[in-house]
Amino acid sequence: MAGNHIVLGMGYGDEGKGVFTDYLSSKMENPVVVRFNGGHQCGHTVMHDSGHFHVFSNFGAGTFRQVPVFFSRFCTIDPMGIVNEFRELRRLGVTPVLFVDPLAMVTTPFDKFYNVSDRTNVTHGTVGVGFGATVERNLGPHKLYAQDLFFPAVFQRKLEAVRDYYRARYKVRGLECCLEALELEIMRVDRFLREVQDSREIIRLLTERELFAMGFENAIFEGGQGILLDMDFGVFPNVTRSHTTSRNAFDMIQRNGLLQLTTVYYLTRAYQTRHGNGWMSAENYPVTLLNNEHETNGHDGHQGAFRTGMLDTDMLRYALQCDASYAGNAQKQMVVSCLDQLAGYQYLSAGKVLTAPDRESFLKQIALCETVWTNEGPYAGTIARWR
Repeated sequence: MAGNHIVLGMGYGDEGKGVFTDYLSSKMENPVVVRFNGGHQCGHTVMHDSGHFHVFSNFGAGTFRQVPVFFSRFCTIDPMGIVNEFRELRRLGVTPVLFVDPLAMVTTPFDKFYNVSDRTNVTHGTVGVGFGATVERNLGPHKLYAQDLFFPAVFQRKLEAVRDYYRARYKVRGLECCLEALELEIMRVDRFLREVQDSREIIRLLTERELFAMGFENAIFEGGQGILLDMDFGVFPNVTRSHTTSRNAFDMIQRNGLLQLTTVYYLTRAYQTRHGNGWMSAENYPVTLLNNEHETNGHDGHQGAFRTGMLDTDMLRYALQCDASYAGNAQKQMVVSCLDQLAGYQYLSAGKVLTAPDRESFLKQIALCETVWTNEGPYAGTIARWR
C-alpha cells in the first residue's frame, strides 16, 4: 500500500532514526528516502548484511536496501563528504543513488573552518562540519546551491565570494581572532575543487516535482536530529538551525499533492540522551546501560560529551505537542529503541522518579500513541510491533 512515512526523533537526536528508516526501506514497495531537514551533519548508524556498521551522513539510511535518497532544498550537502562516503559504500559493495534538489545548500571548507573557530558556536555544541555556518550564510546574499556545482565558472566565483564573506566576518571580530583569520588566508581549496568535480558524477539534480513524478509508491521522510533541538521549539541557544518537526515534510507533501495516507513515527530511546551542550531535564538521573558496545556517540570531537539519563515522559509529551500543529490528523505511531540497554525500568514523570516492575509495565507507562514499536538491538532485525 502506497503512503508517506515521516520518521522523527522526540529528543535531541540519536533516537534510532537510521535503523528505523532502514527497517521501513526493507518493508515498503518501491520506496524513496527523502531528507527534509538538517543535512550532512546527521549521523545515522545502520548495520550492513556483512555485520559492518556504517554511519550515514551524505546518503539515506535506506541505502543498504538499494533505496535512493533525495536531499531536499531544506538540506545542506557536502561535496567532499559525498565523495568520501560514496567510496566507502562502494567498498561495501553498495552503489548509492543520490538525488539532490538544485536549491540544496552547499557547504564549503570555509563554512567548516568558521564553525569550529567561532568560540560561541563551539560552546553551544556544534558538530563541527559547517552545517550552522552554511545555513546562516545562505540567509544572506552569499548563497551557494547544488546546481552551482555543475557550472564550474559560476561555482569558482561564488566560492571566492564565500571566502570574502568570511574575511569580512573575521575583520569585524578584531584582533582576538587574528590567528584564525591568518589560517583562513592560507587555506588551500584545490582538493575541495577536485572533489566538487568528482561529486558531479555522483549527484543527480532533481526538483521535487521531478522526483515525485518518478512513480515511487512510498516516500520515507528521514528526519535529522530531534524535536527538542528544533530552531523554534528547543531551548536557545543550544538548538539547531533547522525545523526538526514534521513541518518541512508536510510542506513537501502538500506542495506536491501526495495524497496517500501519511504516518508519523515518533522515536525515542528507552532513556534520555543528549550529545553536546545544553539543558537536559534528566541529567541528574543517571541510568546504567548494558549492551551498548555499538554506540557511535562518544565524548571526543567538537560536539562535546554524550550524556544519558532516565526517560522523561514530560519531554516526550512536549515533543508531541510541538509537532501537533503540523502533523494534524496524520496517523501517529511511537518507536522505543535501545530497550536491550536498560538494567531497570525507571523513568521521570512530573519531575518524580517512578519505577516499573518489568518491560511491559514500562512500555504501558511511556506509550503515548495507540501503535507502538520496539527495538531490542542496534539493527532492523530486532524491530517489532508491541501493540
